[in-house]
Amino acid sequence: MLGVVVGALRRHEVGAHEEFELRVAPQDLPELGLADDLRVHGRLTNLGEEGIHAAIDVEGAIARECARCLAPVRVPVRATSEETFGASGPWTSIVEDTLDLEPMVNEAVLLEEPLRALCRPDCAGICPTCGKDLNEGPCGCTDDEVDPRLEPLKKLLGPREEKR
Repeated sequence: MLGVVVGALRRHEVGAHEEFELRVAPQDLPELGLADDLRVHGRLTNLGEEGIHAAIDVEGAIARECARCLAPVRVPVRATSEETFGASGPWTSIVEDTLDLEPMVNEAVLLEEPLRALCRPDCAGICPTCGKDLNEGPCGCTDDEVDPRLEPLKKLLGPREEKR
């Protein structure tokens, strides 16, 4: 749980606000796969009967694998999010004067995660035949063996220069 105590803020007048900063260690949110500590800076505003409004800025990095060559990749993450947490009701995240920001932080990071992490934009990937990392140079495999169903296409396209 990433809890922020809001008891004192709730006792202040409507519109009162306070800022906070949290450092989230990778082991605190293992489902995100953080590369190092995540910094969460936020501002909480008392909305009275409406609850608490939270606005956060998240900054850090997540650890992923390159989608082409499977090398480890450190993906920087910067995200913002805003949400209003009700003071009552089944959807509240305020328990015993503590606001749980974990779902909000998780969502902010996951929405910023790229669909495909790459170690570099021109990553050559791995050879589908031998598995060699083509970023290190050619592998020596040939495309001589063609699926018989594609043989007519190969004849139609003619000879081609090897790119590996």
